[in-house]
Amino acid sequence: MKIYTYPKSRSLRVLWTLEEIGLPYEPVRVALRPGEPGIRSPHPQRKVPVLEDGPFFLAETLAICQFICNKYAARVLYPTQPEEQAIIDQWLSFTLTELEMPVWLMLKHKRLLPESARVPAVAEAAAADAQIPLRMLAQARTDRWITGENFTLADIFLSHTLSWAQAAGLSLGEPLNDYVTRCFSRPASLRAVEMNNR
Repeated sequence: MKIYTYPKSRSLRVLWTLEEIGLPYEPVRVALRPGEPGIRSPHPQRKVPVLEDGPFFLAETLAICQFICNKYAARVLYPTQPEEQAIIDQWLSFTLTELEMPVWLMLKHKRLLPESARVPAVAEAAAADAQIPLRMLAQARTDRWITGENFTLADIFLSHTLSWAQAAGLSLGEPLNDYVTRCFSRPASLRAVEMNNR
């Protein structure tokens, strides 16, 4: 199994999933920036991550992670029991639709785009939009994992997005900061970060 990756990108979520399960894989660092030498991503838009599993190719981070869990029976990360899976899906949907969009927009206009392309007003509006899901998260129980006693795909996606919020300068509060630290302190996370940032 090959995973096409790029440092500090969403490909970390796929590698983290694989490390939690303990599956062997080959990370393939691609060239994303114009003029950057190296292998190009097989994605039609040259994005990452992309999974190559024999003749099968799959893009989109969540689809890849769910495929891995379903194919390789990673039942703790993504259970098959409908109610348990629905709760995980609820948090995945929340993370990707409510939280990630404003956080990613803010991060781009504060740190990632070239200075000439950054629009401070966009960053400010995104920061304001991010406060709504962050207030909701402040009410959630994060002293364990986000869906209960077990660490799941929802924790991978949520903690990674919250780490972007931290990088963008958003204040999360002590409980959420502690939650992110606990997630990223897991041995599988440490291995995934090392593999992704090579």
